Amino acid sequence: MGKKISSKVVVVILVLAVVVTIDIIVKKPFFASTKDHIFELLNSKEKVKVKGDSERIYSRAFLSKFYDYFGYKQLWTDSAKVNDKYRDMLISMLQHADSLGLDRKDYHQDYITKFDSLSHLPNFDYAEYESENELIFTDAALSFLYHVAYGKDINIGFNGVKYNIDSTRILNTFKDLLVSGDWHKTLDSLEPRTMQYVVLKTELNTMNACLHNVPGLDTTRATADDAGRLIVIDKLKAYGVIDELTDNDSINSAQLKGAIKAFQKIMSADTSGKLDDRTLAALNFPLNKRVKQIKESLNDWRWTGRLKEREFILVNIPAARLQIVKSDTTKDISMKVIVGKLTTQTPSFTSYITGVTTYPYWVVPFSIATKEMLPKIRKRISYLDDNNLQVLDSKGKVVDNVDALNWNRFSPTYFPYTIRQSTGCDNSLGVLKFDLNSPYSIYLHDTNAKGLFGQKNRFLSHGCVRLEKPMILAEFVLREGLDTSTVTKLNQCMTDQKPMDFKLKKKFPVLILYMTADIDENGSLKFYNDIYGVEEKKPASTEKPVAAI
Repeated sequence: MGKKISSKVVVVILVLAVVVTIDIIVKKPFFASTKDHIFELLNSKEKVKVKGDSERIYSRAFLSKFYDYFGYKQLWTDSAKVNDKYRDMLISMLQHADSLGLDRKDYHQDYITKFDSLSHLPNFDYAEYESENELIFTDAALSFLYHVAYGKDINIGFNGVKYNIDSTRILNTFKDLLVSGDWHKTLDSLEPRTMQYVVLKTELNTMNACLHNVPGLDTTRATADDAGRLIVIDKLKAYGVIDELTDNDSINSAQLKGAIKAFQKIMSADTSGKLDDRTLAALNFPLNKRVKQIKESLNDWRWTGRLKEREFILVNIPAARLQIVKSDTTKDISMKVIVGKLTTQTPSFTSYITGVTTYPYWVVPFSIATKEMLPKIRKRISYLDDNNLQVLDSKGKVVDNVDALNWNRFSPTYFPYTIRQSTGCDNSLGVLKFDLNSPYSIYLHDTNAKGLFGQKNRFLSHGCVRLEKPMILAEFVLREGLDTSTVTKLNQCMTDQKPMDFKLKKKFPVLILYMTADIDENGSLKFYNDIYGVEEKKPASTEKPVAAI
């Protein structure tokens, strides 16, 4: 009898052992705690797999800091449903992403929605894939908060500025969020305070509301006849020039004309108030593309939060405009600029001003000297004197007798000299040059052709940025370093002055960006032509991991 009982016990034990083993293999290794399993998932480069779902973790480095900071805690998926309030809060917060110009799909929206739906079913197993679910939910929350504060990576060819991304700030904000549950207040504390960001966000939500309230508005074409009047009004509401709550039938001709003028101003067009072909074409430009333009600009402004400095210089290429931005003010210093023409485009990059030179020489780039100037010099040697150009030998000495040089021997592949323009107001760089650290030989400078700032088309340079008001920029970056006598000399445009270099007491970042939607110096929305065709060349958007911070 005892042997029979023992045999039954052994069988039961074996069966239990098999069941437990299978359960362990399916869910997680026997030897690994939940914490160990999370770190195993973090250190893997593979996507996190949960049954038929596969989710990429974007903020692995940030999550490691999170778990070092908080330790392992169940925040989202416990069977007692104590933490349902956190999951509900996260879902609500992520639903707000669209109003900030962010995309919910970047934060595991489909997976989280599916999990939340399944969690309400009877006998739902919270413990199954517990580590994976905790990781995915936390990744969504941290990535979202990070993007609200610091934006996603932007499309620039060279980054020469240093970041000041405060990971502790995000972690403390997340901790406060769990305590207060007030995600509106949390997001408000992280968003930029710059005037441009605030106005762009308002315009985005106006446009999205109109698209939601008027089905088909994006694809219905506006026309100049009476039949198209209501569509014209609805589209004008999307741009905020008519209040969206105004009854369409109550708008008279004078009000409509005023709204059309305001819209034309947004498009930098002639403000005739008439529905001409250009205005209709602008009204019929897809609103969803306008939304995308605003979203990208919002991200650019969020990205500026990564800068260590609270004052910076921003050049917007499509706007051909420079702004001196101070994060604690609502109105910035602004000026027109001239940027690169289509064949010699100004690149998008970030850098610091490394120094300011008064009465600079213009050392003509080799390509300009050989391709543009050389044919003119061959035809007429006086071209050099007429343009105050000097020829330097390989030792940097001025060649006195340029007539004796055999100019017919020289070509774009052989030119053993350097051409330099003398200092003075006739110099192409004017009387001020601002050097930048970048691989492009691009800088900000004054110009001797100031009349060009009166043109709408200011895409005229070889790539450098010409300044309408260089003295204002010099006074800003040098502060007390520009003495009265130097200012007097600059304003007098004296001849034969030697260049003088000034070092900056503090760093000033320069961001040369490409934004087709922005806010002008008057605080008004503006859309600019995609002059370089950048938006046409952009690949479909792809999710990027949160930077290691």
